[in-house]
Amino acid sequence: MRLILGAALLAAGLSLASHAAAQGVVDEYCAEISANDKVASDGFELTDAGSILRQDRANYHKFQDSDRTDQGDRTFGSANARARIPALLDNGQTEQSTLRQIVGGNPYVCVEVYPSYLYVYVN
Repeated sequence: MRLILGAALLAAGLSLASHAAAQGVVDEYCAEISANDKVASDGFELTDAGSILRQDRANYHKFQDSDRTDQGDRTFGSANARARIPALLDNGQTEQSTLRQIVGGNPYVCVEVYPSYLYVYVN
């Protein structure tokens, strides 16, 4: 009986692992969200997490004006790719508390990029 239970638990674990692998993290990076990331290139204040994350990547790639601890990524080098960030964030399941911290504070966040969504967490 223990052998059967052990095999069932192992199979369930492998199934979950293969599902995670099927989703496939395609890129990941960590970055400090600073006041500089909360102002658009045209000077307007950004008030949602997706736009703030997008500006963070524009500051990194386009303006070479990143925060000291910002890491690079291979995904958001172009304006078209960065334009997808808010929708990718909306498609994911980032915790609301994380989104509030991005808007209201200066957290150090890590971003996992999947083909159809982002997952962001405070590190």
